[in-house]
Amino acid sequence: MASGLTASTGRYTWTVPNESSTAVRVRVADAARADVADVSDGAFTLTRPTQQVFINEYLAQPLNGPAGTPDYDQQFVEIYNAGPGLVDLSGWKIHDAKSYSGAEAARHTFVSGTVLPAGKAYVVYSGSSAVPVGAQYATYANNNGFGLRFDRGMNQQGAGDIVYLVRADGTVQDSHSYQSASVDVYPGYSFNRNPDASAMGDWDYCINLGYDYSTPGRRANGSAF
Repeated sequence: MASGLTASTGRYTWTVPNESSTAVRVRVADAARADVADVSDGAFTLTRPTQQVFINEYLAQPLNGPAGTPDYDQQFVEIYNAGPGLVDLSGWKIHDAKSYSGAEAARHTFVSGTVLPAGKAYVVYSGSSAVPVGAQYATYANNNGFGLRFDRGMNQQGAGDIVYLVRADGTVQDSHSYQSASVDVYPGYSFNRNPDASAMGDWDYCINLGYDYSTPGRRANGSAF
């Protein structure tokens, strides 16, 4: 700390936690004298910058496989980083309504060291058989083989569901609900942001963006991220 200055002059650069709070105070102390210390008179607010990572596309109900039943490995969630730098996803989670309530374990937890560069998308599939060979930013749900387990839509005699992307600190980064009779779910039709790769985009069927029924790991027009 600077010395020989009055209380009204001088400047010091602080490194503050990457957290949000409305009850922050600063405490200063003399390293040589434990009895010399002070705490700011009032609380102030820290606002953590919002990272531009969001759910861009997901498939709630897959097509039938060779056995004539839905191939649930094909369910997926695609998240996109629209920010200017890479984001550390270590400890982030994907939930549905049941797991977010605490009734079951998270559908997927990103392992330590998982990073998502700017302008890239990361896809979490429900099962290992769906992960494309050689895909750099893709994995499958690591919840002991249970998969993503998204519920069917109400038009499919289900209850619908909510897809959550949750930070390592437990705060919700993004979510989308299809727990409504007005939102139909069709096998093989993914939900996609429209405009694609925009956090402000409304939700639409991927096919309405003009290329395919679903485009995990690719832009809605079929091109690479």
